[in-house]
Amino acid sequence: SAEDQREEYKKKHEANVMKINVSQHTSNNNEKLSSTFVQLINERCNQIGERIQSIYKFKLEN
Repeated sequence: SAEDQREEYKKKHEANVMKINVSQHTSNNNEKLSSTFVQLINERCNQIGERIQSIYKFKLEN
């Protein structure tokens, strides 16, 4: 169902965000992303999540 699919992708997204955060703490300085870049990635992911939620709600209503 759409709900199951949404939950699956939400879990995958959260796992990927955790991987980025862990790699930022364990990588050497040459491999790390700037904190500004990580913040931009997180903001973009949040925006994408909000849009997906809007689409999901729209599909439920129609």
